[in-house]
Amino acid sequence: MGVRFPSVQSNVLVNPNVGINTETVVCTTPPLTLPLDGAVVLLFWYMLHFIGTTAVTTRYLLRRGTTIAGTLINVSSNLQGTAGNLVLGSGCYFDTPGAVAGQQYSLSCIDPASTVAGNISDAALLAFAL
Repeated sequence: MGVRFPSVQSNVLVNPNVGINTETVVCTTPPLTLPLDGAVVLLFWYMLHFIGTTAVTTRYLLRRGTTIAGTLINVSSNLQGTAGNLVLGSGCYFDTPGAVAGQQYSLSCIDPASTVAGNISDAALLAFAL
């Protein structure tokens, strides 16, 4: 007898650019059906982008839902970068959303103090439940 862990993933860019000093949704998963009310959802993400030419930091955020109004899951801090240069971010986190049908997750990004939009080269987000 085997066990199947439900999973969803996406590498489709919702937005091709990080907004000017604005949190922007980059990638969103399809709906995930949880096997149990207390299931733990593991999230793995990756993003490659050129930060705005006037920004020197970037920040990656994981949220429940498909917009920046969704519940923030991770504690995020600014990562140092060089204005206009390529930055690679990746990580993992977990969530226990409770009894929810069709839970979706989003990866978003902000280049604080940017006056020029950052360009996204690639992004991926995977969610699977235990």
